[in-house]
Formats: sequence, structure tokens, C-alpha cells
Amino acid sequence: MYFIKNLISDLPTLIAVLLFLYIIRYYYKYFTRVNPLPGPFPWVPLLGNTLEIFIYKLNIAEYFKDIQSKYGDFCEIQMGSKRLILVSNGDVAYPIHTSSVALSRKFLYRDVQSSGMLEMGFETSGILSNRNLDEWRINREFFERISRSRNFLIMLTGKTYEMASDMFKLWDMMINEQREIDLSKWLEKFSGDIGVTTATGIPSYAVLSYFGFNLVPSFIRHAPGMSYFNSKFLQPIKDAEILLHEIIQKRRTKIDSLSEDASLPSDFLTLLLTVNTPRGIEVTTAMCLVFYYVCKYPSVKSKVLSEIKSIFGNSNTSNSLYDNLNNLPYCDTLIEETLRLHVLLPYFFRSNSEPVEVGGYLWEKEQTFLLHYQRINVNETDWIDGEIFDPERFLRNKDSERSINARKASNKGAFSTFGGGARVCPGKAWAIIEIKILLVSVLMKYGIEFANKDQGLDMFCDASYHWRELKIRLKPRMQET
Repeated sequence: MYFIKNLISDLPTLIAVLLFLYIIRYYYKYFTRVNPLPGPFPWVPLLGNTLEIFIYKLNIAEYFKDIQSKYGDFCEIQMGSKRLILVSNGDVAYPIHTSSVALSRKFLYRDVQSSGMLEMGFETSGILSNRNLDEWRINREFFERISRSRNFLIMLTGKTYEMASDMFKLWDMMINEQREIDLSKWLEKFSGDIGVTTATGIPSYAVLSYFGFNLVPSFIRHAPGMSYFNSKFLQPIKDAEILLHEIIQKRRTKIDSLSEDASLPSDFLTLLLTVNTPRGIEVTTAMCLVFYYVCKYPSVKSKVLSEIKSIFGNSNTSNSLYDNLNNLPYCDTLIEETLRLHVLLPYFFRSNSEPVEVGGYLWEKEQTFLLHYQRINVNETDWIDGEIFDPERFLRNKDSERSINARKASNKGAFSTFGGGARVCPGKAWAIIEIKILLVSVLMKYGIEFANKDQGLDMFCDASYHWRELKIRLKPRMQET
């Protein structure tokens, strides 16, 4: 009892001593770390450089960009007790995200092991953070087999075009009322609809719900007493997991009841249940970026529209849509250049599973590298005029210096839009198809321009880029002068 009383009375002193010892240990490890690189000094032992992000209003991409400009293409930061090696140069990043089997097998982990991620099950299932390599390989192989299958891509093409046509009917109503359209909000719902519909075969009506939401003035939505009705409409969101579970169970039962020679639907849930693997991808930001550059550069818009008309004419674009999408080289270069300048995931964690040499240093296993793709894709050591938007750099023009440079930069690993190496995003084909279908559908039907001529890249980055707002005006193509 006496010991406990003394312990309680001396508790502040004990805490102070333990904290002091922790600080001593923290800085001892920092000053004796292997391969010390340039970087900001961690003034707060428990947090390292974490608090600095708040200076940038949690815009992590801007923080990393500033760190790179101050400390170079190969530097380090301390996030708490975790040391991150920031890589912003294609030559240094090459062994980490190359497709070479000999090198990529050394970087099979997304990041070092985390007790929190392990407890939530992220490191033992799925694809993104799975550290169970046997299961990860199986999941990834099945996912790629599905997402690249012709049947699925044809189904995705048809569904996306059909849903775009339904969205255009709502846009036509807004055009008649001369209302501006916030493309970032609409395409967020549109992408959600595509994801749910292709995954389950059941429509989610997110676009239609957003249209109804816009029809109700803000002062009515927030009027006294409306919170009760709002909560009624929000209740289905809380029941989403139960609903999805029921959908999965019904589809599983339906599949099991079919004969072996019966044809299966091509929606993604059916395919997933027959191969047992998950899916997830975000293309809203990419869609908005493509339309941003189409509006910003009239010459680009003219070339894209000319190419689309040469392939589809003035007919209904649903005819042979999937096959015709492969005959749009300028649209492909537009998307490539857009995603080069604005990588959807501007930085990516990778961890080595064995000792490896990176940047001229030998690193022990379980070191976290942060691939700064936003910088790698424009770095002047690899790119000519890398900060300039020029879709034609990706056309195979033997007389163009930028075109020759783009091929060289891509071959040496200085161009990445969906990651690289063993953990490259397997949903690239899926994302590109969605973007191209929407681009073709919108430009065939509408003339498009910024609502505000001074519209800039109004985006924010946490783990990925998001648009705050992108307002446009649409005019039916037949009414253009």
C-alpha cells in the first residue's frame, strides 16, 4: 500500500522521466540512423515533422512538393517514429516501381507492417495492403483476369454509355433553366453509380438523387423541423452493409442454381463471386481534369472533337462503341498527358521485403519509400518542358523532340499514372474506358465551356486529389453557332 501511495504521489515525476528517456532514445536513433539524407529536422519527438502538414492546411501534395524543392529529389521526413524516404526522381525510383521481376519482387509490400491495419484486416485480405503474399497474388491475378476480360469491358462500356445518356436527360432540364453545372459533383455521383451498377447489376440512382437534391433550395433543406425528414432519408446509408450483404447472398444463390453450361451475367459482382476477389478505383478526379483541359485549350477541344466525329460521325455512339474506343489516339494522348501532370495518387508508399540498393545506398528491409509521382512525372532531369501541357508529346512523331523525349522518359520509368512494379494498379483499363466513354458522349452531344473564364485547378489533396468545384456551361451541339 505504501509503495502504491508513493507511486501515485510521484506519478508526475515518473511520467516526466519516461518522457525524457523517450526523447533521448528518439534523437539517438535519429542521429545514428543509417544513410542520413537531407530533410527537415524533427523538432517534436512524438510527432516528428507531422505538425508541418497543418501549415499547408492538410494539403499533403503541396507539403511534399515544398519538401522536394527545399531538400532535393532524394530526401527524408520523419512522421512520428516512422522514417519516410521521399523519392522524386525517375532514376532513383526505377528499382522500386520497375516491371522487372528481379527487382519488383523486392518491393512486394505496400508499406511496413502496421498493428492498426492488421487489426482491421487490411493486411490479410484484398489487394491494396495485403501482406499475405500468397493470397495477394491469387487476388490480383483474378482481379486482372476479370477487369481485362472482353465480356466485362464490353458490359462496362455499354452500361457507362447508358448511364451517361440518362444523366444527359437531367442536364438538358438544367440547360433549359440556364443553370450552371458543377461537373465535380455530378461526376462523383456518376462514378458511384457506375461502381455500384457494375459491381452488383443493381442501379444506385446517385445521379438522380443529386439532381433532386439540387432542385430543393438550401433554405428549405435546413429549415426548422427538416432534420427529422433528413434523418429518414439518411437511414438507408446506415443500412448499406446489410443491403449489400443481402445482394451478395442472393447473387450467390442465383449462381449456384444455374446449370454448368448456363451463361452468367457480366456484372462485376457475378464475376467476383465466381473468382473471389475485390475491386476499387476512383476516376472522378481524372474525368474532371480531362474536361478542364478540354475547356482550357480550344485547340485541344477541336482536335478531340474532330477525331471523335471521324470515328463515330454524327450517328448514335453506342454502335460498336467498345471497338471504336480503341481508334482514338489523340483522346488517348489527352488522357495520358492529363494524368502525367496530375497523378490521381500523387505519392505512393512502398516497402522492401529484403535488403536492396536505392539511390546509391544499401537499405535494410522494411524501409518505407514514398514515391513522389507528382514530381517524377515532370522532373526536368527526364522531361523536356515537363510542366507544360502538351498532349502531342505522346504521339509517335519522329520529328518532335518532346515526343522522342516522352518515349525515353516512359521507358526509363519516369512516367507513372497508376503506380508501377508488382503493386501497379490493376484497374487501369477500367478507368481509361470510363473516361473515354464520357469524353466521347459529352462532346458528341454538347458544346462545353467554363462557367467562369478564370476557372483554375481548384483541387485539394489528402490521400488523393479531389476537386472542390468545376462549374461549366453546356449547350446542345445542334444549337452551337
